[in-house]
Amino acid sequence: MFVFQTGLRTRNPLLRLIGSLLGFLAVLAVLALGMFAFAAFVVVGAAWLLIGSLRGKTRRPPSARSTAADKDVIDGEFTVVRESDRRAVIEHSTPAASSGPRG
Repeated sequence: MFVFQTGLRTRNPLLRLIGSLLGFLAVLAVLALGMFAFAAFVVVGAAWLLIGSLRGKTRRPPSARSTAADKDVIDGEFTVVRESDRRAVIEHSTPAASSGPRG
């Protein structure tokens, strides 16, 4: 039977144990680095919000920029429907009124 051996894995149990511990420590180091990076983002974000609130910076609402001339302008397509026209359309389109006696 053919077995492909790379030579990366040693047969010595002590070297295997040391390699496993080094790998485990490397994984712990990466996790710790990620945890500290996350903590740094949280601290910087909280400081950013705190400084912004202490300075009193607030955004002006978009409606504050509109002028009095723009108050009556509606952008878009629309159809004006009066209440009396709406009632006539609703009454005309009922199934009982539109269809005659069935039989």
